Amino acid sequence: MSWQHKVTLMLIFCLMLVVPAPASASEASVANPTGLFLAAPEVSYLCPSSLTRRTPGACPEFSPGARQTRLNYVRSHLPNPLPALPVEELEIPDDAITPYRFAYVRPLPAAAYRHPEEAAAGLPPVREFLAGDNWLSVMGQVEYEGELWYQINPGEYLRASHLAFTNPSRFRGVLLSEQPAYPFGWINRGVRPSAEPGGPPRGDVLLNRYDTITIYVQELMGDEMWYMVGPDQWVEQSYTSRVTVAPIPEGVGPDEKWIEINTYEQTMAAYEGSRMVFATLVSTGRRDAWTPNGLNRIWYKTAVAPMQNRRVSLDSPRWYYLESVEWTQYFFRDYAIHAAYWHDVFGFIRSSGCVNLSILDAQWLFEWTTPHVPEGSRIAHGAESGPNMGTWVWVHMTGPFPEDTN
Repeated sequence: MSWQHKVTLMLIFCLMLVVPAPASASEASVANPTGLFLAAPEVSYLCPSSLTRRTPGACPEFSPGARQTRLNYVRSHLPNPLPALPVEELEIPDDAITPYRFAYVRPLPAAAYRHPEEAAAGLPPVREFLAGDNWLSVMGQVEYEGELWYQINPGEYLRASHLAFTNPSRFRGVLLSEQPAYPFGWINRGVRPSAEPGGPPRGDVLLNRYDTITIYVQELMGDEMWYMVGPDQWVEQSYTSRVTVAPIPEGVGPDEKWIEINTYEQTMAAYEGSRMVFATLVSTGRRDAWTPNGLNRIWYKTAVAPMQNRRVSLDSPRWYYLESVEWTQYFFRDYAIHAAYWHDVFGFIRSSGCVNLSILDAQWLFEWTTPHVPEGSRIAHGAESGPNMGTWVWVHMTGPFPEDTN
């Protein structure tokens, strides 16, 4: 035997002497797959791949072969078949989801008149749309001297050439029939999953925007987090919007209703005590108009009302005017949860500070929360005490790498 072979054997023998006893099967579970390995970065040895496969609990998690050993272990201990998210079907109507017909004002400037004949007579307009975003609910139409006009309010008409009609998003969240056992969420833009974390995309599978996913396992690859969302289907975290069951915030009673809004994930979850009952995607404030963190109660609700940016002038690019905003619930100063018919980018920041929901989701939440709107009324104020106090709203932000709770 050569001296080189003797040295190699001595090194291997020394490594085996300093390796602690293997972890028992009970200490290595799918609930904590990194528990298969020692997590202390100060250890003075590395396990070769063969030893890692035999006794993962005795090896540092950065040893050669550790990732593949861990993933193989997790795969073998996951249920087969993988459990589906426990949801109840929420109907998406085939017909209109709102009584309003919405349109965007363009090009600008645009002038509204009491009647088209006043425009023909050269009289001044009753209103001008100069800049920013202006959305209207159209009431009807008339033709005057061969030109089409739309009625936008009583005594207000706008040329048809200044209006572009839109169809509101028909997306809606999920009603949960029981507490979810795994984190879940949605694909926020189309992606082809990989067969393993960090691997090339598969050509035979496509996950589409708004597809619901369950996150069974997560794996950190460098500075990227990867989620296992199906058999041999791994998706990088930025393509997803994740929901994880959260503990009841301090100050909320054990049986109270409360709403969690995660401004990093752009998701919302509704709870009754510790039980999650509903979850969906949202759009919160842009970086220049961030939705503030905190725990507050809904203090005012209105079924429909206009909104505008009173902080700027009519000719400012930041101006907005939004007619017939439905299912609005104010929870902190002038910050509200409400329906947004003017975009379909739920899962990404978009608003001027409020929390945007699809019309269907906003209506469900409006009917679920307190204060309750009396029959025959369209508004409600939160009571100071008693059952009609406003539902709690907790706005917070998690980090890009959620804790491993699988």
